[in-house]
Amino acid sequence: MASILVCEDDKSTLVMFCKLLEVNPLIDEIYRAGTGNEAVRIIKEKSPDILILDIDLPDIDGIQVAKIACDLNPKVSVAFVTGYPDFAAQSFVVHPYDYIIKPIDVERFLDTVNKLATKLECDILKNKLKLTGKFPLKTEDGIMFLNLDDVIFIEKNGKETIIHTKSGMHKCNCNLKDLESNLNEEFYRVHKSFIVNVTMIERIKNIGESYVITFHDNDKIALMSKSRFQFLKEKLV
Repeated sequence: MASILVCEDDKSTLVMFCKLLEVNPLIDEIYRAGTGNEAVRIIKEKSPDILILDIDLPDIDGIQVAKIACDLNPKVSVAFVTGYPDFAAQSFVVHPYDYIIKPIDVERFLDTVNKLATKLECDILKNKLKLTGKFPLKTEDGIMFLNLDDVIFIEKNGKETIIHTKSGMHKCNCNLKDLESNLNEEFYRVHKSFIVNVTMIERIKNIGESYVITFHDNDKIALMSKSRFQFLKEKLV
């Protein structure tokens, strides 16, 4: 469940936004602010997950509010709702998820909030799975949960991704970037096509312009780029 702060100096618009949010099952706390300073106070006291900010406010503008919020919590999600399209370029400094121009498209507003709240739920679940040592993998008929300790390395082969484990192989169509976000600090991207569990590495051997990784109790190999090898060498040796 997500907490959200709506900062809007027009009272009728603020009420409308909050009514739209009250029926959203993914939102469990709604904070309201009519000024930038009030929004900053709430951000410092409550640390909301999502910010819906007007830009043209009577004291400090919404972009400044977002900057303060991002400094306090880099993971906070921001969306601007404003009548001034000219501020769009300035707002990019805080990497907003959306920039909605008034009068708002209600469907777009709700879609933005839903996507931000859903992303938060997914991130929370991913973190919990990491703590329990589990790795979710989409399959044709559902989701398989692998033990991270059993994963030796992950390989991208054409359109197919192969997860090599102690007990065998599992194939999926996921990209490595998405899989990498579900892994813990024991995994390292050694090549554009390989992610390895560093605790499983037995040896890294130089072959020409690249490197080959071999693993304990496994006859499979992974490739490692020269730049990644140099980086790892500086960190470990």
